[in-house]
Amino acid sequence: MIFSALPAPEVGPVIGREPRFGWRGLLLDSARTRFPVATICHVISLAARYGFNRLHWHLTDDQGWRFEVPEYPLLTGPAADLPRGRFDDYGSLHGDTRERAVIEAEERWTNGFYSDDEIREVVAHATALGVEIVPEVDVPGHMAAAILAYPELGRPLGLPLPEGSMREHMWWPARNDLLWPTDAARTFVAAVMRRVAELFPGPYVHIGGDECAFLQWSSDPEIDRWLELRGVDRVEKLQEWFMDDASRVLRENGKSVAAWDEATEITDAEDLLIIAWDEQRGMERIAQATQPYVFADARTLYLNRVDPDGAESQKGMTPAISIRDILGASWPEIDDGRCVGIQACVWSEFVLDGNDLLTMLFPRLLAVAERLWNPDVDVAEAGGRIAREYELLHTAGLLDDPVILLQK
Repeated sequence: MIFSALPAPEVGPVIGREPRFGWRGLLLDSARTRFPVATICHVISLAARYGFNRLHWHLTDDQGWRFEVPEYPLLTGPAADLPRGRFDDYGSLHGDTRERAVIEAEERWTNGFYSDDEIREVVAHATALGVEIVPEVDVPGHMAAAILAYPELGRPLGLPLPEGSMREHMWWPARNDLLWPTDAARTFVAAVMRRVAELFPGPYVHIGGDECAFLQWSSDPEIDRWLELRGVDRVEKLQEWFMDDASRVLRENGKSVAAWDEATEITDAEDLLIIAWDEQRGMERIAQATQPYVFADARTLYLNRVDPDGAESQKGMTPAISIRDILGASWPEIDDGRCVGIQACVWSEFVLDGNDLLTMLFPRLLAVAERLWNPDVDVAEAGGRIAREYELLHTAGLLDDPVILLQK
């Protein structure tokens, strides 16, 4: 069944309603799993039906690089074809999520990159449905894939990785995932940002800024020289140096800039849009900041956390998030005048293909849509409409991955 044959939706943009926010977002992580273009376009079609108008497309991370940069051809070679990780340092997983993902990935998971034509296809499909693509390239952390392809971008060769916590709240062991403040890395960031601005016509580019392992920089015996060279007085300011440089290039190319809420700790730039995700810490950061923000609190909007009422086949993180959790959450932060929207996120560490993705998204994305369009949610009444809408999609065959043979 095609979407135009469906009756008007019962949730989200119901006839007579107006959206509560201009930014109605969904994040899709293609850095960990390269979803086929058909799957991405199908998800965009579903999201558009329920009034979402931003697709935040996470395209680079430690596990993979997903688009071409002509000056750096190895980004679409070794950096795009990494073996799928085990994510052994992840805690708070549902059941045997990790073990099942490792086993199932051999047959189901895809890697690689998106060609320019494929990106244009996604952008065109989204544009036709009133959805803006917000690409994300995370700097200066989460760069392990790029550093693997171009070691000169990262930790100096031969310098051992430090031991212990890389930063407060960062529990994983040290890895070479942080750009070094070299001319080579600066040139790389500029080339990447120009390329993103060229590929994506939308007004925003997201530059990450989260989870930077400062101990990696501070453990370099040459760090004082780097601080002096870059005109900063402490290690943490190197993050701001990188992000300012990336932002400058993007603005020169007509783009506005978004970043994760950690960025509020290192910059007070008023023209930076913040995506606030980091649970209580994130909410505390935006409360102390002045920038506009999008509410994406992981406690109720990270749909890579399992649905306690969902399919047994789910692989994901805990604590679980239910439809009732989403509908009944208080979310006082969205009443702040600086809040410009709400965004759900699906990270794909354990989401192997389109079927996994649709299982994690639905029916819970319908609950997010209801919060985006309905200021006076009655949990029981909205739950009934969501159940009917979910059954409609299921009966119409729209909650199955449209790509039967995954691209290998």
